[in-house]
Amino acid sequence: MKLRALGMWANLLLAGILMLAVWLLMIWVGSRPALKRLYDFTPQQRSTIDQVSIDLLKELGAEGVKIEFHTFFERSGQSPQDPFQFQRQRILDRLRELTGMLLRQYAFHGGDAVAVRDHDQYGDIAATRDATQKFGVAETDVIVVAVQQPGRPPRHRTLSLEGDLGVVEIPELRQSQSPLPGTMVPILKDYKGEEALSSALKSLLLQGTPVVYFLNGNSLDLAPPTSTTGASYSQLNQMLRASGFEVRELDLGRLGAVPQDAAVVAILEPRRDCADIEVRALHQYLRRGGRLFVDYSWAAQPDWNPSGGELGRLLGFEVAPQPVYHLIVDPKWGQNVRGLDGDPRVSKIDLFLNGNHPVTLRLARSTQVLQMDQVRPLVLRDDVPQGIRREPLLYTGPQGWLAVPDRDGYPDTHAPGVDSALQVFTVGAVIDVDGEKGSDGKVRNGACIVTTGLFCNNLGMALNSSLASNIFNWLCERRILLDIRGSTYVARHLTLKPQQDERIWWLLVVAVPGAFLGLGMLVAWRRRDR
Repeated sequence: MKLRALGMWANLLLAGILMLAVWLLMIWVGSRPALKRLYDFTPQQRSTIDQVSIDLLKELGAEGVKIEFHTFFERSGQSPQDPFQFQRQRILDRLRELTGMLLRQYAFHGGDAVAVRDHDQYGDIAATRDATQKFGVAETDVIVVAVQQPGRPPRHRTLSLEGDLGVVEIPELRQSQSPLPGTMVPILKDYKGEEALSSALKSLLLQGTPVVYFLNGNSLDLAPPTSTTGASYSQLNQMLRASGFEVRELDLGRLGAVPQDAAVVAILEPRRDCADIEVRALHQYLRRGGRLFVDYSWAAQPDWNPSGGELGRLLGFEVAPQPVYHLIVDPKWGQNVRGLDGDPRVSKIDLFLNGNHPVTLRLARSTQVLQMDQVRPLVLRDDVPQGIRREPLLYTGPQGWLAVPDRDGYPDTHAPGVDSALQVFTVGAVIDVDGEKGSDGKVRNGACIVTTGLFCNNLGMALNSSLASNIFNWLCERRILLDIRGSTYVARHLTLKPQQDERIWWLLVVAVPGAFLGLGMLVAWRRRDR
């Protein structure tokens, strides 16, 4: 009987050792360089492109723009024995494969406007040498994006597979304190081919440097790019500069007129209505074809909530002094179910977009989430002057209300108890202004965009950068560039901290084998008398 019990425990011990060996073998196999690759297999990343890029290609073709993609890819040779170089070669092979599929999609959707030229230094030596000299290519595994606009000199930009299209983690730059053994090899974290190619097209289409003037004196000054406070506009400043704009400040009360080189005049969070001299200067600027962007917001200090004054009367709008709040609606409930109130988050308004205007057309089509804070209602006046045309651009949902002061004098976050008191509010509009004949005899209409909530300060840019970019690009008549992201794309991937590495080690080496052993002992105990 004792020998039988001893044999049972020996079998249990042997089974535990074998299970632990299998588990360690799985860990070892998973850490091999051949398996240490991470990339997205979804169709959106592999072989399709976003509708925004498709629309861009079609519009460029309609404008007569010719696009060429020249690839200078190196053929894969004999596999190196060094694990680092072996893994790097596998990553490059994968990047070439993904990029080839992506370029075929660009050529398909671009039609006659897009051509893909693959240069093989071992095949057509003469053509490859000519292309290399033409574009100044000094290395392999690069793509040259070339654009020819009608009546303008050709332009091109060179992109690297590893540096621009792939997000590759280099082991020397990766800090790891994991106790698990493994070879330090590069890892392909992400592929952003479409992002890089569309951004390159955007940069090549930019001609000139539009100047954006930010009015100071009656509104918040534009913060320098180094500012990190959430209420400042340093990220908007950086985005404009990265998009090819020149940013300046304007003291309109001192100058008395908008400079001739102004592409856009912007007024951020005005705390008083414009003075008469400023109103005259801005109205004259719009009548000669100027572009104006005004972003109001609600402030707790009552005299910091201007209504628009004379400028609003001339352009046919008025901003109410009270803030707009909206019930907190869970998407699972739907808009027909009454949301929650009594929470400070009712001040954050999820925006509904005009699906027909170019500024918001593609954003509405992509159902992108946009949000404003400290919103006030925008009223389109009935006594609109002649030559003014207005179109609502941004709305609240159907469960908004005008907040009234509570006992402490602050806006009450509780909604009216009657559903009929809830409604939709307009919080953004586009205003077209009929222009006057210029010295050349041509008439150029002006345009103004008015918004009434915080959305493009540092706190809001994470959600609303596309909307802010669209507003400035549309006002500058860069309409073909709407919704194409800039080159400041940041890849998001998982990074483990040392504490997390320790927990994973405990799970792999202690918890799982211990669970196997515990279950085995439980089975042995239950079967000991049978």
